[in-house]
Amino acid sequence: MTKENKNADLAEFIRSRRQSLGLSFADLAEQSGLHVSYWSYLEAGRYEAPAPKHLKIIADALEVSIEDLYGLVGYDIPDRLPSFTPYLRAKYELPPEAIADLEKYLAQLRAYYGIPDDQPVFPPKLTTESKPEKDQLNQTNGEARRVA
Repeated sequence: MTKENKNADLAEFIRSRRQSLGLSFADLAEQSGLHVSYWSYLEAGRYEAPAPKHLKIIADALEVSIEDLYGLVGYDIPDRLPSFTPYLRAKYELPPEAIADLEKYLAQLRAYYGIPDDQPVFPPKLTTESKPEKDQLNQTNGEARRVA
């Protein structure tokens, strides 16, 4: 039974980084929550393209950029952010109620500025009837509205 090396570049990068940090597989397993055998297989090149959720854990444990790992496995790096809700869930550990409140507020901003759902909020594409530079946004009772 042969154990082929599916991603030598990733394996070498991980081995080199682990060694430069002076970490063992056991250290990485304890720190990351990924099993010792996962780290061993990873360093042996047995995984061609680990799952993105694992790459995030690996990047954190090895103190490297996730973009570097994405490049080594051939994943595209998006050049724009995800939509608001997935971004909030990925970036911040907020309770569902807080995310729901932020989504409501975003909807109010869209309505206030007349921004359709299929357009980005920032920078807003202002129409001639919507010029907020002289107006202020007033937060009263959870509603966004203009005040003179």
